[in-house]
Amino acid sequence: MRHIALLTAAGLALALSACSKADQAKTDADVHAAASDVAQAGHEVATSPVVQKAGESLKDAAHDTGTVLKETAKGAVSGAKAGYAEAKGDHPSDDSTTTTTTTTTVEKKTH
Repeated sequence: MRHIALLTAAGLALALSACSKADQAKTDADVHAAASDVAQAGHEVATSPVVQKAGESLKDAAHDTGTVLKETAKGAVSGAKAGYAEAKGDHPSDDSTTTTTTTTTVEKKTH
């Protein structure tokens, strides 16, 4: 992004060097007006309720993902421990099989 701005400025400088003083002043004013418009648009986007809502949704989704990953890791550890115990021969003497199931529920927040 910074490179594009530098290339644009360099291009404008070259173009301005071939123009009259009046053309240079008008181009300079146009560039400043365009920059101001871009800054205003950026501010409007940043303060938009839609963008703020999207940010909140993203934050909630990240939290939910963290919860799911945490519970998945717990299940993986439990399964690994059971597998290790079975591999060592530490299984029940009645040759029954034990299955551990982990269920994760994610609630969606509504605002």
